[in-house]
Amino acid sequence: MRIGIDGSLLGARFSGVERSVAQTVRALARTAAADDELLLFVGQGFDDYVATYHPDGFDATGRVRLVRTGLDNAWRPARIWWQQMVLPRLVDNCECDLFHAPAYISPRAMRLPRVVTVYDVISLDHPDFATFGNRLHYRLLLPAGVRRATRVIVPSEATRADLLRWVPSAEPRLRVVPLGVEDRFAGADAESVGAVRARFRLPERYWLWVGNVEPKKNVAVLLRALAMLRDEGKVTVRSPLKLVLAGPLSWGANDLLRLFLREGLQRHVQFLGRVTDAELPALYRGAAAFLFPSLAEGFGLPLLEAMSAGVPVVASTAGALPEVVGEAGLLVNPADHGAWAQAMWRVLEDDELRARLIAGGRQRAGGYGWERAAAATWNVYREALAVGEDEYDHATGRWLYGRI
Repeated sequence: MRIGIDGSLLGARFSGVERSVAQTVRALARTAAADDELLLFVGQGFDDYVATYHPDGFDATGRVRLVRTGLDNAWRPARIWWQQMVLPRLVDNCECDLFHAPAYISPRAMRLPRVVTVYDVISLDHPDFATFGNRLHYRLLLPAGVRRATRVIVPSEATRADLLRWVPSAEPRLRVVPLGVEDRFAGADAESVGAVRARFRLPERYWLWVGNVEPKKNVAVLLRALAMLRDEGKVTVRSPLKLVLAGPLSWGANDLLRLFLREGLQRHVQFLGRVTDAELPALYRGAAAFLFPSLAEGFGLPLLEAMSAGVPVVASTAGALPEVVGEAGLLVNPADHGAWAQAMWRVLEDDELRARLIAGGRQRAGGYGWERAAAATWNVYREALAVGEDEYDHATGRWLYGRI
């Protein structure tokens, strides 16, 4: 089986989606059969991406064949044009059996059976949580790509339900394949934790949040909760306790910064900016608790990373987060900063609760492996290749619904 995979997002803007694409491809390579081959179509930014996030190499198996192109994949308009106009011809020329679009968008003119992965439909359901470019891009191309897909992968039942509201006809072709967590997040030792603590001058105890600072991440509720704890005297200037935010300031962060200054939280909040991938496991491991108050998520990969690292988790009740956390974390209404203040303090002070969440989180994260996700993805590929013309006419891109 020769699979063509769109890798143009690798080397563009790094976030949870890019991590998921990369880890999916790497796990597919590790679980491939002897006669399977993966062709990854990449742009100019791929080598810099690998040097930053995979310094030991992207693929140790030799199963991933890179198809390098002249695409400037950091420039979004060029990437969109290339996906729609150039990529189909490249895939055709490489004689692939199947094409996988692992990040939302599939070319309209693709004659092969195709699999599309959709992580969420936040840009459609909550346009105020997306940039204008994302809203336009996904509104125009995402539903059409799903309608033409032979199979569609989503990471959660929550995303499945959300997507079906936009493309009800996709129901028989949808497959839920949860994401995984890398083993390295469970392996941070005391030395690496100490090194990260010294590098960032972290306090003895800290609440941690990880991600790109943007509106849907709802970091503002954490600032309001922290201000409440300060006003109650639980957090003081002299107390070795801070809220640590790890991730770059993205679009829409100005309102958050204004709130930060208005509440006078300069001595209680530490902005780290983007941390390296190598530092992330120790940053998790050293935290007293991990907080994730998002207003919408299709999965929530940082939750798995934190639970794997042995950190108690407090998460929002929104989107797929309850599905990922289960009973292994505290779930809190994302709009109630008072409830967040209570949960943030409780997870620090209640030793019995902490022990239960740490043990439950590790057990929960242990059920999410990238090899398991890859095995399920290979099964989806086999399903897509087994589709007959009584189901789908690849030449016209129309579903005939014979056997389904």
